[in-house]
Amino acid sequence: MPFLLFVIGFIVPLNLHAQQQYLTRNGIIIFDSKLNSFVPVKAENNSVSAILNTDDGEIAVLALVKGFSFKNSLMEEHFNESYAESDIHPKATFVGKISNFDIQKSKSYFFSGVLFFHGIEKQLNKIPLIVEIGNNRISINGEFQLVVGDFDIKVPRIVRNKIPEKIYVSIDLDLEKLNR
Repeated sequence: MPFLLFVIGFIVPLNLHAQQQYLTRNGIIIFDSKLNSFVPVKAENNSVSAILNTDDGEIAVLALVKGFSFKNSLMEEHFNESYAESDIHPKATFVGKISNFDIQKSKSYFFSGVLFFHGIEKQLNKIPLIVEIGNNRISINGEFQLVVGDFDIKVPRIVRNKIPEKIYVSIDLDLEKLNR
């Protein structure tokens, strides 16, 4: 059902005016505190969906929150139940645009748009990306920081010193050209 909503909500509108689209259903998003702690705060989701319209650089990304896996199963349980509340907020989405995108040029770009997570919309501006153009493939990689408090995530006082205020988010999307 969530994927169907993704198709209806993101792909269909892009289809109305796009000529070239690239898609992945196995993109990767990693968030990491990058702190040297006893139990590092790090999770990976390797079933991220994304679609890119190469005519104008519009991009839509969908990650199911329960798709983030941790090395520590108890940490994963706490993340889903207490912090991300993934039963209430099952998806994280990003809808935006890669500035001055050119299908002919592998280079650094910036993207801007709206990240929706934990019921909160957050405007992201000028996030750097590395885009590699290949034969019917586009690879998009980047990293940015988010402030945990911006998403109304309540961290209990007892573990507050173990959870950083900022988290690093890295994306790795290998998109393939859609054939129509």
